[in-house]
Amino acid sequence: MVFSSRHEGWQGIPHGGLAMMALLDLADHCRILKQGENLTYPLITEWRFADSVQIGDEMQLRARMERDGRIALSMFHPGRDKIYLSAELRPLEEPGLVDFALLSPARMMSPGLQKQALGIYDNCFVCGHKRRSPGLERRFFRVEDDAGEAVIVRFGGARDLSLASFFQQYPGVLHPGVLAALLDEVCGWSGVLAGDLYGYTVRFQLILNRLPQLDEEFFGMTSLPAVKGSGARKFYFPQGALYLGGAGGELEIIAVAQGQWLAREELRRQFEASHFKEDLRAVFF
Repeated sequence: MVFSSRHEGWQGIPHGGLAMMALLDLADHCRILKQGENLTYPLITEWRFADSVQIGDEMQLRARMERDGRIALSMFHPGRDKIYLSAELRPLEEPGLVDFALLSPARMMSPGLQKQALGIYDNCFVCGHKRRSPGLERRFFRVEDDAGEAVIVRFGGARDLSLASFFQQYPGVLHPGVLAALLDEVCGWSGVLAGDLYGYTVRFQLILNRLPQLDEEFFGMTSLPAVKGSGARKFYFPQGALYLGGAGGELEIIAVAQGQWLAREELRRQFEASHFKEDLRAVFF
């Protein structure tokens, strides 16, 4: 595959969520070829980003199924020893869970809680609203109550049905790469809670409990991450989850993520210079 402007996340850089989407699609084809069926859930994927990549780069993708059912995935530049993105995918016996300590996901999503809209980059696959190619067109919001802070996002349901139809794994079912991209983005945004940190994804663990139907509305949340390091070399370690609300008010966890981000000051400066400026007071969740 060749990364083009339709794959953009940050300015001039492909979105990591789209790279994961491509490899998840390859894993599904590998499973069909080897075992005659699609991927089954729940499953866990461990991702590692270890090389630079830019719009215009040609990449090769590889999948290999092991005897125990694990699938090894990789994406790399032809002729280069270093791998841009590698992953291992394996089935789970039990759905993944997440612990946000004192934070209540339902409370953080409540209409009465004040929500601060975060910035966007026009052509970002996840948050861009002026793309020529289909994207997720998401808005991310910072919320706070007495228990702490969080970044939240919403996707799906009737208002996103036509948009979601572009990203189907198979008819009527959302592609797992959408969940990966949303959690990658919301976890990345957690850096703003830790002192305006902006960074690159280094490691990303993703548990997919199930794939939602196109008409199912769900929301994502991440809390204040731990931060290690100082000066020009800081890492932050977010965790996030995607929730689906039930008719009785209960919450189903459909995906869980945690990872490691390398914060870079030049990314913060680039964000301030390139991300779309608007009157965010007019943006509502």
